[in-house]
Amino acid sequence: MTSYADLTEQQAAAALEEFLRERPPALRRLEVAVGDAVDLDHSVESLGPLWVWAKNRLRLGPSGKQPSWSRLGLGEHERLNQASLELLDGLISYVIDIVRSAVPEAKWEVATDPHPRYLDQNKPMLRAGGWEQVPASTIGNLGRQVFSDWPPADDRLGSIVSFWLTEAARTR
Repeated sequence: MTSYADLTEQQAAAALEEFLRERPPALRRLEVAVGDAVDLDHSVESLGPLWVWAKNRLRLGPSGKQPSWSRLGLGEHERLNQASLELLDGLISYVIDIVRSAVPEAKWEVATDPHPRYLDQNKPMLRAGGWEQVPASTIGNLGRQVFSDWPPADDRLGSIVSFWLTEAARTR
């Protein structure tokens, strides 16, 4: 399987477009799954209850059809079942909506760096001035960490996004 790091420039651009096409349906699936369980008001404060709700639904198992960020990643999400990957995919879309509302000048681009071991090479990245983030990697890793010896705290997703927004404001 090809990973982000091995993509050509054209393939990386196509992977970014695929990732962006996946966002609206992933968000709709999340909204349907959450229903009335959590108020999805697109605020940073909503991320705490949403993350608690999501963590309790993540499961290990066969991954089946994977979203692009998982399929092209390093395989670290293979242990999560398909429903869990879809849930994380929706979380990625929801977080992106929050970030894009707070940082409207943030633009999507393919992450590149001349260093040969750059971990985010060719991944979809949001950039605004000197601020840059790869939301799918961060949220995908949080999902994986649920099953580790040190699972993420209930406020972890909200604290990460709060930090991102603080840093984005600082670097404007």
